[in-house]
Amino acid sequence: MNSKITCCNKQNCCNTCACTPGHPLPGPTILSCGTGTGLTIPAVTPGTQFNPVPVASVTIDTTCLCSPAVKIDFTSIINYQALLVLAAPVITTPFTVTFQLSKTCDNGTKIALGSWTFTIAILAVAVNITETFAFTHCECHACPACCVYTVDIVQATRSALLGVTVTSESASIVTSSLTATAASSC
Repeated sequence: MNSKITCCNKQNCCNTCACTPGHPLPGPTILSCGTGTGLTIPAVTPGTQFNPVPVASVTIDTTCLCSPAVKIDFTSIINYQALLVLAAPVITTPFTVTFQLSKTCDNGTKIALGSWTFTIAILAVAVNITETFAFTHCECHACPACCVYTVDIVQATRSALLGVTVTSESASIVTSSLTATAASSC
């Protein structure tokens, strides 16, 4: 009789280590939740220097995991408001916010992991829009360490329009959250 069939048969299983499952077995997993605060997005005109603004952070310690896979989820609610005086409008640059995910492990150097952009281009006399913005980032086989993941706004530019006077334009992050999930890969 085939030893694999004998081993994996629930009635005859005497050596569970020799059984090869058809899917990954559950292993150690860690979930860590962080939150951000509401903040006004300090948008500047295109081409102007921008100072990064922290949005959210989360700390996760993967030192007890083997070759951890780490998944980072960022979610936010953004409110955008504008009051325009229209002539013959042409958008040259939409309102844009660039978010950057970084990590710092064991009090070391901050490493940028990726960036994501939120853009809104509306041509209306009065605008008050609330939208969700989210992204996910995965790291496979990361080195086990205690890491702080942060999301910063690294650039935010106001709309630039031809034939339009922008009376006021503002945006804010109503709420945000950052979660980290890590699991052993071996």
